[in-house]
Amino acid sequence: MNEQRPPWAWLFFAQLALVLGASLLATTGHFPVTLFQRSPFDKVGHLLVYGGLSFFAVAFFGHRHRWRVIICLLVLAILEELSQRALPRRTFDVGDLAMNIIGISTFGLAAVTAARLRRARPSRASAPSTREG
Repeated sequence: MNEQRPPWAWLFFAQLALVLGASLLATTGHFPVTLFQRSPFDKVGHLLVYGGLSFFAVAFFGHRHRWRVIICLLVLAILEELSQRALPRRTFDVGDLAMNIIGISTFGLAAVTAARLRRARPSRASAPSTREG
């Protein structure tokens, strides 16, 4: 049976654009860092941005590919953070890396749980009618 993608799973593309755009802006020195220089906003930002990407990616690609998606995102996030060592306008930060990993893992598992709950809930079309007539 084909798994039906929830409508909000398409937000994966907006979240991916946000991650790529922020990374590109930071690499070119155009990212507005004023808010993120204050603790804990930088770390919370990493958690939410990468976590959101994981949540929407798992929902978009489906339950069957959940572990592949989460592992792929983890590898890419680690490589992206490590690559910052070679870029003059970027700085490698173990705290950022940790928040990326926690966000991807936690929100990815939340998406897996949401998918299980969604599949366990009977659809409206197949649910027995409780109306008395």
